Amino acid sequence: MSIYLRTLRYFRTYAGQTLFAVALMGVGIGFNLLKPWPFKYIVDGVLDTAHGTAEAKAFVKQWFGWTDGTGTVVSLCVVMAVIALLSGLVGLFSNALLIRIGLKALLHLRTQLYSCLQALPLHFHDARRSSDSSFRVAYDSQSIQTIYNRGFATIFGAVVTLVSALVIMLRMNWQLTVVSLLVLPPVVWSIRHYGDRIRKESTTIQERESDLLATTQ
Repeated sequence: MSIYLRTLRYFRTYAGQTLFAVALMGVGIGFNLLKPWPFKYIVDGVLDTAHGTAEAKAFVKQWFGWTDGTGTVVSLCVVMAVIALLSGLVGLFSNALLIRIGLKALLHLRTQLYSCLQALPLHFHDARRSSDSSFRVAYDSQSIQTIYNRGFATIFGAVVTLVSALVIMLRMNWQLTVVSLLVLPPVVWSIRHYGDRIRKESTTIQERESDLLATTQ
């Protein structure tokens, strides 16, 4: 945990931009949660004539002026396309902003590492391979961008989406929601089991790449 707390120090300068990116992510999550809504009216209100047809047509007539089944489907398909487009645009801007912040933090870290290496005495560099130091500055330092872009952003978006979807599903049909949650225990076990193996293999790969760079030099 101390490593993650030390990592956050590099992003304190960009706290305002980070909050703005988080707000954009929240808007994008809202659009993603809206995607099934038009499809609900198509299935329950148009295709299934026994339930909700009048409600769906009344809604679409109010907003689009259609009254027939074909017009209802077309209008709701347009709504689905617009929601998907807006979700994609918001996601594009938020990802671009997060990547930009991550690159700035990466530049800051690499500058500090390079300054630290230059300040070390010569016997330090004589005692270890110079290629290993170069590898750490050029490649290992990219982990700080990975933590921010793929770690923080991905985990935050996934947690908010999961909680919001669960709330909506519980209000719609709690029995079906409980049944759908039965898949969580094996998923959690798989993540924990294979996550440890992936971390070990990733460390081994990084060490081999460093050795390869030393051999090449």
